[in-house]
Amino acid sequence: MEEETQGSHLNLETRIRRSKGRTGRTISATAKVTRDEQNEMEAAAMQRGQSLSEWCREVLLAAARGETITPIFTEIVAIRQLLNSTLRNVACGEVMTPQAFQTELQGIRSSKHKAAVEVMQQYARTEVAQ
Repeated sequence: MEEETQGSHLNLETRIRRSKGRTGRTISATAKVTRDEQNEMEAAAMQRGQSLSEWCREVLLAAARGETITPIFTEIVAIRQLLNSTLRNVACGEVMTPQAFQTELQGIRSSKHKAAVEVMQQYARTEVAQ
């Protein structure tokens, strides 16, 4: 089933499906924006197949929870993983075969998003503790 969006409006079927199983939302958090900023946010929401309010809620909560993870941050974490795994082999005097290196890269590709979330949560906990 294809979801239809027009601007920030979702069709009734989509709204009903999305609201099942969640607590009703009754409080608004607002911000004044320019027309250009609104257009930019609507485009971002539409790109993800979300209403503007749904997209804004996700973005604001992620920022409030310290979960703002960019692709660049994820790639930095992946590079860190790769350095740690390869340097561990070098430090232990082991030789990493090309096949082992490929396997390591595949593992990092599949785990880098989760690792980035974990690193970001560590930073968030550290900031709260200070």
